[in-house]
Amino acid sequence: MLEGINKVDDNCYHTIHDLDLSIADKEFFVLVGPSGCGKSTPTVTLSRLARTRSLCRRSR
Repeated sequence: MLEGINKVDDNCYHTIHDLDLSIADKEFFVLVGPSGCGKSTPTVTLSRLARTRSLCRRSR
């Protein structure tokens, strides 16, 4: 489970704001949408392939 994931790019643009995601064990997950809608941004960020200025978890 991921809660409160945020990403801010080099131009201080907030590309991911408070992303919450829960995927069960052995569950298949797909992001679907048109070109340019932001499907790869969370995938790349969460895979730690993108250089981020801010990747944090919201405290509870």
